[in-house]
Amino acid sequence: MSNVASLAKAREARKSQETPNNGVKGYALLHRKIKELPFYRTDSEAVHLWIHLILSANHAPAPVSTEFGELLVNRGEFITGRNTLAAETGITGDRIKYLLNKFEKLSMISRISNKKFTRVTVTKYDDYQPNFVPTECQQSANANPLPERAGRQVVPTECHQSATNNELLTNNSISKDIECATSASKQADQKQRLSCEEVWEALRECVPDARGWNVLTPKRRQLIQKFWREARPIARQFGDEQPFGMEAFRQYLTYLHASCRWMFETRSDQATGKTWQKRNYEYILSAEIYAQVREGERDDR
Repeated sequence: MSNVASLAKAREARKSQETPNNGVKGYALLHRKIKELPFYRTDSEAVHLWIHLILSANHAPAPVSTEFGELLVNRGEFITGRNTLAAETGITGDRIKYLLNKFEKLSMISRISNKKFTRVTVTKYDDYQPNFVPTECQQSANANPLPERAGRQVVPTECHQSATNNELLTNNSISKDIECATSASKQADQKQRLSCEEVWEALRECVPDARGWNVLTPKRRQLIQKFWREARPIARQFGDEQPFGMEAFRQYLTYLHASCRWMFETRSDQATGKTWQKRNYEYILSAEIYAQVREGERDDR
């Protein structure tokens, strides 16, 4: 009887894996190369949403009832909306919109939208979720939150190609707002583009104590563009192996926040009787300040 019961459980586990709409339960794979995504260390919300998209996608084709009738949703696809994703992940709707646009520009997803819902396709879904799933894992996924390691492992040979093979991603170059290539490094940087919104987001996340912006004006966009053009050759003079990109920019901001606290505090100067106000984004987005910070000249004394 125990063998019969085990066989019944195995069949039931297999059904739940093959029918993704039954509560979207069951075993799911997650390739370790997800750690190589350009935003893995710097943007936890982006990682959270990306994993959520992978786990939400259909494991097998299945019909879905919509306001337009029954729709066949293929493997690697699912039906959702910005508000739905916000409710499921706890990420704000505006941030969801920004990240979905980012994923699409990075060729991580594709979307088809109408007034009622969005059909999302995880571009390289098979790299994350191969068709083969060990039976032991299927059983334990439903019966035990800590499953035993399967004797046989199937690991995708490659993760999302845009995370490893494209220099465009290494520098988070995702839109046409900033064209970062310079004549001195045209061949290496010609495809590197960056959105002003992402720079603004990094400022708000990494130096929250600074005097910030409520909106992005044309003049502020120009300031970001100017800083990027001037910081890139400075970084090369310091011997940086990689071109100045979002990762290097976030490292710069993180160092500022930790080692240059005087920039982010209102302090009284006993010698002059004046009160020094904390610095704003315009001060931080200065190539001269960037160079001096790299030289250690702006550290707290």
